[in-house]
Amino acid sequence: MSAETNNDVAYIKRVQAEIEAEAAKRRKNDPELVLHEQEMQRVWANVVPAVGGIGKSELSDRVKQLAIIDANAPTGARFGRSHLKRMVRKLTRWYMHFVVNQLNVLHHHQSRLFSDLDQRLTRLELKHQKQVSLEDFGIDAIEVDTEVIEAVVQKFPDVEGQVVAVACGTGEMVAGLEKAGHLAHGVEESSAVVASATCCGLDLRVAQPVTHFNLFDDASLGAVVIGAGVQRQPIGELLILLNEVTRCVSPQARIAVVVADPSSRSVPEAELYVGCGLTPETWAYLLEKRGYVTEKVPMPTSVISTLVFAQKP
Repeated sequence: MSAETNNDVAYIKRVQAEIEAEAAKRRKNDPELVLHEQEMQRVWANVVPAVGGIGKSELSDRVKQLAIIDANAPTGARFGRSHLKRMVRKLTRWYMHFVVNQLNVLHHHQSRLFSDLDQRLTRLELKHQKQVSLEDFGIDAIEVDTEVIEAVVQKFPDVEGQVVAVACGTGEMVAGLEKAGHLAHGVEESSAVVASATCCGLDLRVAQPVTHFNLFDDASLGAVVIGAGVQRQPIGELLILLNEVTRCVSPQARIAVVVADPSSRSVPEAELYVGCGLTPETWAYLLEKRGYVTEKVPMPTSVISTLVFAQKP
């Protein structure tokens, strides 16, 4: 260690010793200061996390216990001081109770709000943990066949404006729409699926469908095709998606729902995606509730057994 470093260390130790000596002197001359330090230590001991951290349940219990404030301050046992403190407490009782009652009401509602937020965050965490990926389990995504693509194109003869194919997979539906002369692009969550697309030159975009629709103004799209891949999503997500689709399409637009019935899933797929997806009949019902006229077209030879088409009357 250099001489300069030794001097710095010695200086720091000397300053610390001077501070400790001055603190000891002040404690000796001012007994109240000692009481304040002891009170601070007690308060710190109550709020500092235990070794290894504090559990969420224990923390929640502490919050509930500390949410209620007592307006009656202790007066102690020493005769002179306790008598004076009791007099002060009586004189300020009306004011303290007025303030404390408001704080207790505030803390009560804050505690309920925090509890509700904790429950919602817990549900979101569980939902995120339970989400599964088709690629992770080797379950192939449903690819639409030529028969289905032709049926969709036939229902879009007079569509004007941009067409969006949601959960487009490797782009076969987008290719069919472009071949029919439509300005179309596809949206797919899986970058791996888009990368494996065999149809080159297609406008396929990697994005979450709901987030993608945020890019469009109201009534700005000519048509939307909802593909089979959306059936991997829970019902709540599908309702949000449908709201965005109906917001973005024009009054003359058409909507096609090209999904397989969840009841046709294999056993592993049915168990992994329990609570995900809707039947074509339910898609039609939801669209009708939003003011659309629907048509269900059977596809006997396809995995996607029923297509749903919707248009405003």
